[in-house]
This record gives sequence, structure tokens and C-alpha cells, in this order.
Amino acid sequence: MVKHHKILIFASGSGTNAEQIIRHFSPNPSVEVLGVYSNNPSAAVLERAKQLGVSTRVFNREQLNNSEDLLKDLQAQSPDLIVLAGFLWKVPPHIIDAFPNKIINIHPSLLPKYGGKGMYGNHVYQAVINAKETESGISIHYVNNQYDQGAIIFQAKTPIDPDDSPKSLAQKIHKLEYKHFSKEIEKLLLSTGKQVNLYTDGAASGNPGPGGYGLILEWEGTPHKKTHSQGFIHTTNNRMELRAVIKGLQMLKKSPLDVVVYTDSKYVSEAVDKKWVFGWEKKGFKNKKNADLWIEFLEVFR
Repeated sequence: MVKHHKILIFASGSGTNAEQIIRHFSPNPSVEVLGVYSNNPSAAVLERAKQLGVSTRVFNREQLNNSEDLLKDLQAQSPDLIVLAGFLWKVPPHIIDAFPNKIINIHPSLLPKYGGKGMYGNHVYQAVINAKETESGISIHYVNNQYDQGAIIFQAKTPIDPDDSPKSLAQKIHKLEYKHFSKEIEKLLLSTGKQVNLYTDGAASGNPGPGGYGLILEWEGTPHKKTHSQGFIHTTNNRMELRAVIKGLQMLKKSPLDVVVYTDSKYVSEAVDKKWVFGWEKKGFKNKKNADLWIEFLEVFR
């Protein structure tokens, strides 16, 4: 049976994450790990891959940076996703440009903290412990031309105890990696891409008074994002909070979408979650403030 989704893994070290990914997808008929690539000919990941029946390739920096070498190899395999699982070199721009939004990395901290050049493995754990952080975690993100600055796909946290050391923190981080990395890769490959997160806020100075609202739409598992804001000369907190939600829903196309709305407005969230707004509608919004906006909300909500 031909498998529909293809993964390539880049790794520089022991390859425990790479092994987890290969084992995770091995029984899945719709996903295939085509190969493991490494810049380190002594990396244990190469033997792990061979034991699991996955082909390997070792390359040097010249081959990585030569657009006529490694890039052609990658393009010939047409991967749906290139996964950096403990890969320590910076991916050159010509490879990033050839695979837009198809290269992801896992980083052992809660980015943007403790990211950047030279921040990997024990360097990160030691820095986190030295700073006396109370929590750390993992970040799965898209790869761009800057170290650890691509759009965040997923983060998971773990508490740091007062007696934790870099070694014990590393163990906690590895548990998060093994638990989440393969699952998030699977979501990227197999999800419909239809879930959208809508983040909203609004306020009025003086309430009533001059005010405005802002919103962010994020398509989960992708770097796609939209923003919008608008100001008003005379308005209220509640109108701005509600107007933000309405505008965000209006900005979405009418194809089927799973929309999750994030708002700190109890006025908006409780009216919907507790179904009050539908009761108000049945009574014609009699004696209810902002009836015009609630009617507009129900039109886009449905």
C-alpha cells in the first residue's frame, strides 16, 4: 500500500526522539518515515534507524550548504514534513525556502526563553537552573532563518523543584518530548487544518468613553494568522468585547471550521456558554442592552 504522508528526520545525536517518531508511525499505513539524515557519522541515531529498517544518510556542512547537493536529494523524496529531532546545525535558507512551513523543530525550553545560537541540550538546562526558573518545558515550532524564532506550534510545561539539577530537568524535558512530539507531528500531517483559535479583547476608557477592540485569528498547526483592531469615539467595555468576537467570526470563510474563542469577558462567555443569549432572543431581547450586537452575533455564530 502506498503511504500518503512522508517524513524525513534530521538528528545529530543519540536519536531517542527519532526512534520514538519511527516507532509511533510504524503501524500507521498513512505515514512513512523515509529516512534519517545526520551531520554526525558517529551519531547513535544512525544505528537506531537501521535497526528499525529506516534508511540513513550522513552529510557534511559543504553538502548541506550546497544547493546542488543535499537539497536535490530532499526534493526528490518530496517529504510532507522535515523534522529536526536534536539536529544541531542551522538549516540554510535555500532549504527553508524550498520547504515552506514544512520544517519543524523541537526545543527544550519554553520559547522565546532560552533559545538562540548555542542554546541546546545541557546548555539550556543549566541556564534554566541558574536562573532559578519555577517551570520549563518544550516548544515545537516551525523553522525559519533565525535560531528558534519560527512560529510556535505547541508547548508543554513541567514544574521545576528547588532541588532539581540540569540532569533531573533534562529527564523531565525528555518525558515531555516522548509524550508529545510524535502526537503533534501526527496532528500536522493528518489534521484537516480546520481549527481556528480566536483571541479577543476590548475596553472603553471611562466606560462609557473612547474605546476599541483587537483580535487575533490563528489557524492551529500552521503559521497562518490574521489580526484586526478598531477604535470608537464613544462606547462601553461590553460592546467592545462583543464586537471583537463578532468581527473575528465575520473574518472567517464560511467553509466548515472548528472555532475556539478566547475572551476574558464574562459578559460574552457566560451569555453563550450558559445559553442566556438564546433565551434573550426568544423574548426579543426585551430590556437587554446591546441587542443590536447580540442579533449580529447570532447571525455569524450560527
